Parts: sequence; structure tokens; C-alpha cells
Amino acid sequence: MLRLAGLLADRAVAAAAVLLLLALLACVFLGVVFRLVNEPLAWSDEMAQYLMVWTAFVGWILAARRRSHIRITVVIDQLPPPLRRGAEVLIQLAVAALGMVLLSRSFGLIERNFDVEWVSLPLSAALVYVPMPIAGFAIVAQALVEIAEVLAGARQRDSEAGAAP
Repeated sequence: MLRLAGLLADRAVAAAAVLLLLALLACVFLGVVFRLVNEPLAWSDEMAQYLMVWTAFVGWILAARRRSHIRITVVIDQLPPPLRRGAEVLIQLAVAALGMVLLSRSFGLIERNFDVEWVSLPLSAALVYVPMPIAGFAIVAQALVEIAEVLAGARQRDSEAGAAP
């Protein structure tokens, strides 16, 4: 059941990444086309910037889930297996702490910007910060899963980036 939930979450995040990237591409394309005909869209640049922020957070979730963040493992690879597992647990605890900071601080950002509007569209600036608690929760959950896997001996972290989960 947990595996199915993870698979559905992975697919939902991948679909969100595709949709955000397509929306970003369409927004930039429209901005360029309308500039070429001397009718620039006032909102396309700002929308593209905010879509990029959302895409970055979704990308962070995808990279964490796929274990494709860059890792320099020169020192850790030299450790004996028990110390290597301990180091991996410490690394994942640090990642979880970062996710908790993001999760806890993001709600204040959303609240403080709720009544602020975008410069070019009548939308709340809080929308820019909405992916932050989602990313924070996802990063904490992924770090806890990785800690559980390391402690259970279910996997040794591959040294190569991009190893499949």
C-alpha cells in the first residue's frame, strides 16, 4: 500500500513538472511572439519567473526522489560499511532538518504575502510560496525513507548520481 502511494506521488510530481515546464515554455513563447509584433504582454515575464520558481521546487522533489543530486563521496567511500551507514544517516538528518526549516518558515511567507498582488496580474504573491511547504514535506519524507532504508540495510547508497530509487 505504501509502495503504491509512493508510485502515485512520483507520477503526480512528474506530471506537475511536465505541466509546469510546458506552461513556462508557452509563457515565454507568447512573450516573444507578442514582442515581435510590437504588442508585448505585461504579465509574461513575471509569470515566467514564478513558473520557474515552482519548477525549481518540483525539480528538487524529483531529484531527491530519484537520488540524482550531486554527491561527492570521496571520503564516505573510504569508510567501513558501519561508518558509511552512520554518515548517510547524518546526511539525511541534515537534509530532513533543511526540509523542516523550509516547511516551518514557508507558512509565514505565504501568510505575509497573501494580500500582496503581483505587479502585472491581480493574483496573490502568496502563490509563489505555495510550493515551499509541499517541497519541505516531500524532502523530509524522502529523507526519513532513506534513513529507514539505511538502518534496515535495505540499500547501500550508490556512489553514482542518478541511481534509481
